[in-house]
Amino acid sequence: MDAMQRIHQCATVQLDFQLPIRFDLKYKAGEGGESGSSDGFEKPIIIHRAMLGSVERMTAILIEHYGGKWPFWLSPRQCLVVPIKDTCNEYAQQVRE
Repeated sequence: MDAMQRIHQCATVQLDFQLPIRFDLKYKAGEGGESGSSDGFEKPIIIHRAMLGSVERMTAILIEHYGGKWPFWLSPRQCLVVPIKDTCNEYAQQVRE
């Protein structure tokens, strides 16, 4: 459920036609098979599952769910140094570094 109480399904089963081409994957068609290529080899189709869907989809769901108020374990900024007076600026900079 996201922040607007919508249900999201991230996991997918995907058909990949591009990786077999990129890796030049092929298999020998069985005897009596109807090979579409002249050498008797076929291009496979890769079927795989993606438990979180795409990284982009999962990140978008997290951003929307937390509305920018990330939990500590996920926050890219876990600590801030805030000087309370101008006279503390130099020391605050040293602490930050």
